[in-house]
Amino acid sequence: KIMFDVEIKNLKIFANIGITPEERKKKQLLKVTLNFSYSVAKGKDLEVMNNLKDYSKIAKSLKQFIAESSCDTLEKLITSSSHMLAKKFKIKKVKVKINKTAVAKRYGSETVSVSN
Repeated sequence: KIMFDVEIKNLKIFANIGITPEERKKKQLLKVTLNFSYSVAKGKDLEVMNNLKDYSKIAKSLKQFIAESSCDTLEKLITSSSHMLAKKFKIKKVKVKINKTAVAKRYGSETVSVSN
């Protein structure tokens, strides 16, 4: 088997997330970084898309999942989106990191992010 590690960095997604109703009122910009691994059996043609993972489909699926999410916390959102991706796309070592840009600005910091 040949292993591949993939990173999709700073995917911009607007979502309603937050503990307080005030925070959940309007969609916030989240920057999401996804890392995952997958393997391809030796001898498989690496020029044939069916033998590989479709990053575009994976990114779209993650965007839609987060945009439609009703999670209050980043921790819950990260756990549920990682689980969904691992199951749906049969990928391993799924790591999701979410940077809440508005909160970072409020704290006067560059980033406030949570990852699994």
